[in-house]
Amino acid sequence: MNEQSDHIVSSFDDDIASIRMSVIKMATLVEEQYKLLHHIIDTGSASTVEDVLENEPKLDAFDGKIRDQVITFITLRSPMAIDLREGLTALKISTDLERLGDYCKNVSLRVQALEEIPPVEIKNEILRMTVMVQGQLKRVIDAYVTKNKEKALEVRNADAAIDQHYQLIYNQIIEDIKNRPNKIKTLANTKLLFTIKTIERAGDHITNIAEEIFYTVTGETLTTPRPKGESEK
Repeated sequence: MNEQSDHIVSSFDDDIASIRMSVIKMATLVEEQYKLLHHIIDTGSASTVEDVLENEPKLDAFDGKIRDQVITFITLRSPMAIDLREGLTALKISTDLERLGDYCKNVSLRVQALEEIPPVEIKNEILRMTVMVQGQLKRVIDAYVTKNKEKALEVRNADAAIDQHYQLIYNQIIEDIKNRPNKIKTLANTKLLFTIKTIERAGDHITNIAEEIFYTVTGETLTTPRPKGESEK
């Protein structure tokens, strides 16, 4: 291989590494957002809500940067096979990460606007569900960094536990609505129903990322149905 070819290959690899680094940085910021969300649900901290809102434009900027990087990479390098998959998957992952950021912002604002503090048992279960999502985020980032298809499959399969926990909390909230039938409590509980559904949807987007990682590594699309919680089978 001559010097010019070495330079082309080096530039090619640098482009891929730069795209991957942008995705990892964006994912790490999303992970931080969900740590802040846990604190908001636990304490109702208004200043932490502001932290979440301040980070939101950074996620949008990462999404735009990754899109530009991938378009430039495909246009200039004409990549084949796995390298093309790497670029296209980065686009899809950044879209899912951006949506995860939106969900975090929406839940933060909804919790801040609650008419009353939820019963402690419901609050604790929502916190547990948030921890589950945080764990899934950490694992899917690890799978992306290490290009580990087995870890990606583990994340995909673990989403069923989030679905089951969603159903548990949903039933608790409905029971609370029945047991405490007044306007203020019903308004607060309705917001909680939207809150837990949004957190559950966050789990779905993490599963999307896991499937995208699997595709990048193997070139195969997962065709088997996603594992679901018992209530969704």
